[in-house]
Amino acid sequence: MKEDPYPSATSIVTPPPLPEVTKTPWNGWWTLLWAVVIFFAWQFVVSIGILVAAFQRGLFNNMGNPEATDGDLLALALDGDIAGTVAFISIFFVCPLCWMVGKFRPNYTGWGYLGNNRVKWWQWPFWAAITIACYLLFGLLAPFLGIDGPDESMVTMANTTQFPILLFLGVAIGAPLVEEFMFRGALWRGWRASKLGLRGTLILTSFFWAILHVQYPLVIIAYIFCLGLILGLAREKTGNLWVPVWMHAVNNGIATFEMLRL
Repeated sequence: MKEDPYPSATSIVTPPPLPEVTKTPWNGWWTLLWAVVIFFAWQFVVSIGILVAAFQRGLFNNMGNPEATDGDLLALALDGDIAGTVAFISIFFVCPLCWMVGKFRPNYTGWGYLGNNRVKWWQWPFWAAITIACYLLFGLLAPFLGIDGPDESMVTMANTTQFPILLFLGVAIGAPLVEEFMFRGALWRGWRASKLGLRGTLILTSFFWAILHVQYPLVIIAYIFCLGLILGLAREKTGNLWVPVWMHAVNNGIATFEMLRL
């Protein structure tokens, strides 16, 4: 039987499969450069916010006494309402910048770079419970480590806020979003795929995150470093940035409520 040289018009031709798209994050050095850019953009927003508040309160009218002006600026930085407002506003500058770090990378989406894997429902209470357990454990050990109560900077912010909701928005929502988008988001993806691997990325992101909190005693900075390791493990296990954001918000939310009770 001869083969029909004229196949019917209804014949379906299966196209060859498309080649897999290779996704390569920013390398370690580029990631470090992005870290510097994000950090200075963040601090620029914070500085502008404090300067705007200073102008509104007329602090620069006393330019003849620089020491007094510097002291007033420091007091503004620790004002609960101003600190909370500036931290919350930072979300709308830093988080989009972190998103663009991924978007600029070929074959990545912004969310895909930061980490948006599907997470099973039980992961949320599971990681929240771990966060609460760490917070309670540190609270039990703190008196033996020389920590008698909340840090002075936290007490100052709590005592100076007239609108507690602003402090809550900044500490429990603004700080977790900004810091996690940077450390467990934009920086995590690049360093995790570099020679640093998981161990190096955990240590480096936790270290840089911890030293941001230089206003605290060394014991609290050590706790923040350990918490950073746990946040990084959650990011690694789930592949989702929102899990460490959630954990960070739980930790800071508890701390904020304690601050406001003072």
